[in-house]
Amino acid sequence: MLKALSLPEKVVRRLIWGVSLAIPLIVLLLLSLPRVDIGIDTSVIPRINAFINSTVSLLLIAGYILIRYRQVSLHRSVMLLAFALSVAFLILYVIYHLTHEEVRFGGTGWIKGVYLFILLTHIGLSAFVVPLALFTIYPALMQRYGSHKKIARWALPLWLYVSVTGVLVYVFLSPYY
Repeated sequence: MLKALSLPEKVVRRLIWGVSLAIPLIVLLLLSLPRVDIGIDTSVIPRINAFINSTVSLLLIAGYILIRYRQVSLHRSVMLLAFALSVAFLILYVIYHLTHEEVRFGGTGWIKGVYLFILLTHIGLSAFVVPLALFTIYPALMQRYGSHKKIARWALPLWLYVSVTGVLVYVFLSPYY
């Protein structure tokens, strides 16, 4: 698919690691800045992001089913859409947090423990999803399906967990927005 435009493997790996390290650092930097008014109401973004995460979860499941039925072209389209939506989520996430103060969970007792476990695993694993997704997509685009499949076995469950727990974090926080 992209063989004619291919870069040396070493360059691609460095680019993927660079992007994978830069994204969380940039997000942390942007979130540490003072809140700004961008002239539009961004309060709807958490709902949009919950919808995006729900859609990504369904697309990941659909992509898995499609590849099990050897629907390679549909699988590719579905997975690239899931990736594009994840990029949109990240952009909207940053915009929301640049324009709004942090929302804190107000629950107490055991439910707070459940929330914190989901939140911390969601945040911690989300840092791994970017490189895993990129290292999964690249060999597929290069038609190296053996390498793609090896990485996808790890990437899919982690990416699915992060997208599902993203929705759960929204559900937990929704009364406090």
